[in-house]
Amino acid sequence: MAQMSRALSKGTLLSVVLTGFVFILFFLANKGYGVALRDAKYFNGWILASCMAVLMFFTLRKRMVILPFGRVRFWLLIHYYVGFLTIGVFWIHSRGLFPDSPMEWLLWTLFILVAVSGVIGVIISKIVPHRLASQGERVIFERIPIFRAQLAADAEALALDSIGGENEVSLAELHKNVLAAYFARPRNILAHLRMSNRPIARIRSELDTVERYLDDEGKVRLGKMRDLVEAKNNLDIQYANAGLLKLWLFLHIPPTFALFVAIIAHVVIEYAFSTGIP
Repeated sequence: MAQMSRALSKGTLLSVVLTGFVFILFFLANKGYGVALRDAKYFNGWILASCMAVLMFFTLRKRMVILPFGRVRFWLLIHYYVGFLTIGVFWIHSRGLFPDSPMEWLLWTLFILVAVSGVIGVIISKIVPHRLASQGERVIFERIPIFRAQLAADAEALALDSIGGENEVSLAELHKNVLAAYFARPRNILAHLRMSNRPIARIRSELDTVERYLDDEGKVRLGKMRDLVEAKNNLDIQYANAGLLKLWLFLHIPPTFALFVAIIAHVVIEYAFSTGIP
């Protein structure tokens, strides 16, 4: 594990250095373009558009799984580092200045939204899969409500069954006062995003308190209820973290396509009204 971690660190460091080297080459070429008395905005603009095209290709690659375009993992890494390179190219292209026209404001706003959401996505993609893997078998996000409803039905049936026991009404009361609401819908989303155990610890404490009032048969039912509670907690963790990925995609993908369309319009406008030497 340690050797794999070191290899990964070396690979990441090499990729970062290579990305920095490519940016330096671009920066020098851009300077040279200006020294030659040519308008550098056309040069760095086309480099920026090319970088965006490479980034867009990753989205297409994930949908064309049967075509021999290389592994998705490879294109994901390309997406990461070209993305960071694109931020630098955009800074050069905009000359670090705020826009001065509606079209430029649209481009600037969309790019900032895509860039910021992209950086956040890199962080999320490194954290969330490990969290989901730690919860055992991964549940498809769209099927989580189905499993949650089944757990709620099982918990209710267990609580109703306990009413027949002389000393077991306390389990039914706990279900009525605490567990019914807990099973009804996703709970403790923010706590699960922080990977905090405090909410589930409170419910475990409630279950431990009830145990003293139960006979042997009641304790068996309580054990089953504990299993249901833990299974529901696992579903909530998966729902919170997988839902974060879904939300991130919604904030990243649509603005990316909008930016690509805006870039095409920007290129057409620039060349339509250009009178200088490109």
